[in-house]
Amino acid sequence: MSKYLRYQYGEASFTQVERFDNVEKAADPSAKGESVEIKVDDIKINFSKVNKEKDERVKDSSAKVQRSPRKETQKVSGDKGLS
Repeated sequence: MSKYLRYQYGEASFTQVERFDNVEKAADPSAKGESVEIKVDDIKINFSKVNKEKDERVKDSSAKVQRSPRKETQKVSGDKGLS
């Protein structure tokens, strides 16, 4: 069964709260603190795109059985020799 992926592209407004040890680190915009909370306020979807998911299975795997590369195959116990 085929599966489909939907990609949604848009914009979001958010508030991020971080905890710091001192005021100098907190004032530095490139500093990373301990994440406390992230709140998404507004989401605006500009457009969506749908793609069929790629099937990684071999397409002929269930339909065809490959023969042994050897000319003679081993006899299986219980085989009545009909082949």
